[in-house]
Amino acid sequence: MTDTNKRIEIIKQHIKDSNISCTSMVVTVFGDIISQHGHWVGLSSLIKVLEPFGFNERQVRTSVYRLVQNDWLKVNKIGRRSYYCFTDSATGHYEKAAKRIYLTDREDWDQNWILVLPISVPEDKKEELRKSLLWQGFNTLTSGVYAHPSSDRFSLDEILYELGIVSDVVVLNAKTGDLNSQGAIKEMIKSRWQLAELEASYQQFLSFYRPIYQKISSTQVSPLEGFIYRAALIHDFRRILLRDPDFPNEMLPHGWVGNEAQDLVKRTYKALINTSLSFIDEQIENAQGNVPEANSKFFTRFGGIKKS
Repeated sequence: MTDTNKRIEIIKQHIKDSNISCTSMVVTVFGDIISQHGHWVGLSSLIKVLEPFGFNERQVRTSVYRLVQNDWLKVNKIGRRSYYCFTDSATGHYEKAAKRIYLTDREDWDQNWILVLPISVPEDKKEELRKSLLWQGFNTLTSGVYAHPSSDRFSLDEILYELGIVSDVVVLNAKTGDLNSQGAIKEMIKSRWQLAELEASYQQFLSFYRPIYQKISSTQVSPLEGFIYRAALIHDFRRILLRDPDFPNEMLPHGWVGNEAQDLVKRTYKALINTSLSFIDEQIENAQGNVPEANSKFFTRFGGIKKS
């Protein structure tokens, strides 16, 4: 077995050990890659690029079918071939995640908290609101009150408008009045937002991807490896971000490990650009043939990406 095959097998085993589903990997491939290269991809190409991760044709077909049923993908049939693209709804969901995945630095905090009080939310919307707020990093400060240390209302307003509950929720801005209160809230955050578990996830992430970064920094990897490393990296990081409340540094323990993970992702991603793009340009097809080159928005990720 060649060194390349050994490294690919390591990723394949990691996918298996981490219980990563084919469906979630398909979402990552569309969000990180296909959405930047013309949006559409042929099913045969999707099957081909997911095989090195350990997913077979049946699994890919089943996953794509489920994503179509759940309004994540739409299909265009041309003759006997099928081509897929994110739906508008899926694009919106992934772009929200992308703002955090491809971040450069955390913005300075203005000491402001957003409080959300669901006053008269219909029963059939309560659970969806709860899940949406948790995804945005909110949690219950006290019974019936959701809170997050941020002044950014844009994502919250999107949720409320999408659910049609703008008039059923009261949104307040608040600031802690003294240092003692800030200390008490910081301690509460550790337990209420389960930062210890999140920290452990980041440490596992770093333990797995540090050696990979060291390898690609000293060894030329193949286009296939570049593609696999890039997709796996973003997928694993995205999974952690689903549970990360995205707090400002002032509310986090000193030397927060999430910042180190973000930096490693940025360095590794940039180091994989040339090899991964070579694979994408040559191996992934849509109805017109090879997918187009990455759009200009792609090259703004992580503060700017350069292709050599």
